[in-house]
Amino acid sequence: MTDTSVLSPKKPSRLGLYIVPGFILVLGIAVSIWWVAATRVADAGFDRWLANEASLGRQWSCASRSMAGYPFRIELRCDGLTMSAEKGELRAVSLGGFLALAQIYNPKLVLVDVNGPMSARLANGQTASISWKTMRSSLHFETPLRADRASWVIDGAVLETSNPLVVGKLGHAEFHMRKIDGEANAPSDVETVITASDASLRDAQTTGSLDAHVITKKGSLLAENPGPSSFENWRASGGEILIDQWDMKRGEQALALKGSLSLDETHRLNGKIDFSATGLGETLKESGLSILGGSIGAGSVKLPLTLNKGRVLIGPLKLAEIPPLY
Repeated sequence: MTDTSVLSPKKPSRLGLYIVPGFILVLGIAVSIWWVAATRVADAGFDRWLANEASLGRQWSCASRSMAGYPFRIELRCDGLTMSAEKGELRAVSLGGFLALAQIYNPKLVLVDVNGPMSARLANGQTASISWKTMRSSLHFETPLRADRASWVIDGAVLETSNPLVVGKLGHAEFHMRKIDGEANAPSDVETVITASDASLRDAQTTGSLDAHVITKKGSLLAENPGPSSFENWRASGGEILIDQWDMKRGEQALALKGSLSLDETHRLNGKIDFSATGLGETLKESGLSILGGSIGAGSVKLPLTLNKGRVLIGPLKLAEIPPLY
């Protein structure tokens, strides 16, 4: 007799075959949902910036605009970017466009490639155009409309203005800015570093360079609705510019500045600057500073400059007067 109490062996489960494909499917759906949500946030952020600019009287628009980058990047492309304004010094701007991109896991860090050329028209009818080989920037946003870190790099730039005609060239330049966190609920200081090389005007054979390090006390106030109102708010709050380094060189000529500047109630510059120059005598004479230029000549000199209500002084001697900034 056959023993029917012996059970047949169980068939192996196929559930394991579906775990990996199921996980990939769920991950793909999650990434897709996240990408769609992130692109909508990025698109809405750009719309908020356009609306904020419009409230300030500047109307920006793109000839064409698109979102791409699926699945791991967010790419916002704007071709044919233009701006028009009825008030202010800058009345019109046209730009080839830009491509802004961010990774979906770090959407606050945005990289931007800017396409030229760019042209601009001022209120007095003067025009300017600038072209470049490459222009890139990176922005880290603490809020949808405000960055706490920014970097900008440009190579092979050529600038031309009309009336008067000015032609300038720039081999390489970098601009780096970051907000320095201080006391809570208080305006933050802003640190700025600028470097430039192979810069020249017209057909000059000798190029110049710039190395600068500046700290703007309470500088975050200047980012709030840029314009005279933000400058006045910054001034009234005790804002100050600390020039730690400002070195300009061209051939045998050199100029170095170090000191501090602020604005008074008449919107004129106040402060003290340590001025050091080499071989700038003729240049200063051409600028109208004949006394200072004569004292420098082809040699070098170090002088303490005082700015009092816009007047540039060496002791009691007045060298120049700077009009109100706004």
